[in-house]
Amino acid sequence: MDLRGSSTTLDTVVFVLLVGAAVGTLAGISPGGGDGPTRVPGETADVLATSTAEVTFERRGHVPGELIAGSSDGRSVSAERRARGTYAELLAAAAVADPELGSRPLTASGEDFEAAVVEAAERALPTDATNVQVRAVWEPYDGAALDRTVLVGEAPPKTADVSVATVTVASGFPNVTSEVRDPAPGYDATADIVARAVVTGLFPVNRTRDALASEGPDRAVVVSRYLQAAAVLDVAVADPLARGDVDAANDRLAAALARHVEADMVERFDSPTAAGRAVSLHRVRIVVRTWSP
Repeated sequence: MDLRGSSTTLDTVVFVLLVGAAVGTLAGISPGGGDGPTRVPGETADVLATSTAEVTFERRGHVPGELIAGSSDGRSVSAERRARGTYAELLAAAAVADPELGSRPLTASGEDFEAAVVEAAERALPTDATNVQVRAVWEPYDGAALDRTVLVGEAPPKTADVSVATVTVASGFPNVTSEVRDPAPGYDATADIVARAVVTGLFPVNRTRDALASEGPDRAVVVSRYLQAAAVLDVAVADPLARGDVDAANDRLAAALARHVEADMVERFDSPTAAGRAVSLHRVRIVVRTWSP
């Protein structure tokens, strides 16, 4: 995947997926089966997984006055960005750019990017031949309260005969399955591992530290993302951000997120073993659904 813009640091911080090692198809296509119209979802999934597109979008950020010496109003900035990759990679990037905890966006930073990706994907769908919807779904474990779904197209009617194909793409978040399975470390430890992996994915330590030490859009976007996550998780990160202490800021976010994840896992799973087996935050599922008019 290729990135262009005035700051590679900013882009790799904001969209972890858009880094060479973090992208790629992990699983093949699983079509609904049969001939004729039922081939369309598999063929569409293949197009999404292999064809490329470039999108242009805007990044925005604000650094409050208390984090800028001699400033009372702070500083707001914006910058144009371009990203290029397969449609599946771009859809996956849009899904992981701004996870939601319940209905609250954790970073509130992916809206422009998502809109650009959805518009590009719509042009690639065979809507002249059939009805199509694409869903890019990320969740750190089955049924998680922390998740994100990006939709392209309208949902099929309940009475429609739907054919389905799925392609799986790397999310850019760490693969922690070996740490939470066989044996499972318990609800609390599993939640801590998942939460720290999510925070590390959203705020990679070295790149985030570089962004906080920079001027212009890099620092502003990263600070805005941190402050949004801190507000959702009800923790304070202004002090470590002012010091450029990414480890401390990430520790605070991860500890708070782990409490949410643990409570959610206890409610959803009968045992820590079941919770550990459900963890798959390193993947995004791209689901293609087609149906006749």
